[in-house]
Amino acid sequence: MLSSVKIYIDQDKCIGCGRCVSECLGYNLSVQDKKAQVLSDNCLKCGHCFAVCPQNAVRMEGTGDDVLARSEATPTLDATSLKNHLKLRRSIRQYQQTPVEKEKLEAIIEAGRLTPTGSNSQNVRYIVVQNGIDELEDAVIDQYKELQRQAEASGMSGASLGAIDISRFKLDRGFLFYNAPALILVVSENSTNACLAAMSMELMAEALGLGTLYVGLFTRPANQNPALRESLGIAPKEDIVICLTVGYPAVQFQRSAPKLPAKVDWR
Repeated sequence: MLSSVKIYIDQDKCIGCGRCVSECLGYNLSVQDKKAQVLSDNCLKCGHCFAVCPQNAVRMEGTGDDVLARSEATPTLDATSLKNHLKLRRSIRQYQQTPVEKEKLEAIIEAGRLTPTGSNSQNVRYIVVQNGIDELEDAVIDQYKELQRQAEASGMSGASLGAIDISRFKLDRGFLFYNAPALILVVSENSTNACLAAMSMELMAEALGLGTLYVGLFTRPANQNPALRESLGIAPKEDIVICLTVGYPAVQFQRSAPKLPAKVDWR
């Protein structure tokens, strides 16, 4: 956990430039006698001081993470490639029945791990489901069917879950997950952090030749199902914020789909 992460300044390397002090959101660094000093252990452990130091004088211990040094040879994503990728991106509902390699699932989760979190809380975790997908889907479909029965018994024209009218759906297996070979559940106490992580994960999945789908019709009933939450090990303060299907697409889209212009209020 973050409490195990420690920040140290190598006094022999430090030149007292103050760049780390300028980057410290918690005001936990100062330059004294021309050397940077850590004032206390009460910091966000965000690593900005470590990353910005031109002398590599800051040590950050306790993460076990590899460090990537920036250089002119380090590949970066250009704006045109990113825009083209976003335009051509499609939600995938037809999947090949080919298992997704573990190393690719790990790469997708790595993209989530590298995504920023508010106050550097790093409070997002992931559940990868490859076995038992049908049982998960059946449990939530049963909830929807019960809502339909209640609606019919009360004389309502259609059942709904919140603002979602489910009366038009065929509540058969495949309704939620479209027979995808893998699911990744993004779990957190903070929905914003989880959503940010999921966006990075989606981009990585597509870079690996995989397709994804955000299954919003799964998360709400799943979070309201005590037995399902217990089976997945969801803590009381946590929620399944995002459910991503993952698999190799069985369909190839030939062009981007037109979208409306952005609504922008320039001030």
